[in-house]
Amino acid sequence: MGSYWFMFIFCVFVVLLAIIVIPWIIISFIFEMIQNRNVKHKKRKKGELRADMIAGLKLVGALMIFAGLAVFLAFESIPYFKDFPHVVKSEYHSEANVIEEVDDRGKSRENKIRMDGKVYYSTKIKRKHEGEFIRFTYLPHTKKIISIEWPNEWTK
Repeated sequence: MGSYWFMFIFCVFVVLLAIIVIPWIIISFIFEMIQNRNVKHKKRKKGELRADMIAGLKLVGALMIFAGLAVFLAFESIPYFKDFPHVVKSEYHSEANVIEEVDDRGKSRENKIRMDGKVYYSTKIKRKHEGEFIRFTYLPHTKKIISIEWPNEWTK
């Protein structure tokens, strides 16, 4: 659950960054470009860029960063925002299934778990649990497993 909150706070920070900082940078670059266009230019050496060209390149760079952040938000953070009402109300989906495969490669603590052709994510399930039958609750959009019940806990 901690990784969900970290990603949610990170995504909120990126949204605020995109809403406040990036437009401010773009507007300042536009003003700089207009200001440099009205100034008489001195003779420049061959191959040297004019000041208004540099301001234009800065504007294009800022627009590319803004587009990159928008793509990041579209692919990474939308599921976290969709799951927020489920987290607040503690309404999770539950399922019981056999763990087919656990992919725990890499340095990430979160493992990719495949069950019945669907992919889920958990930090508690390891490769040694492959083939075991479990009941679990998960968030519907991010597929993060919240709680797990092992068969030996069912009889308690």
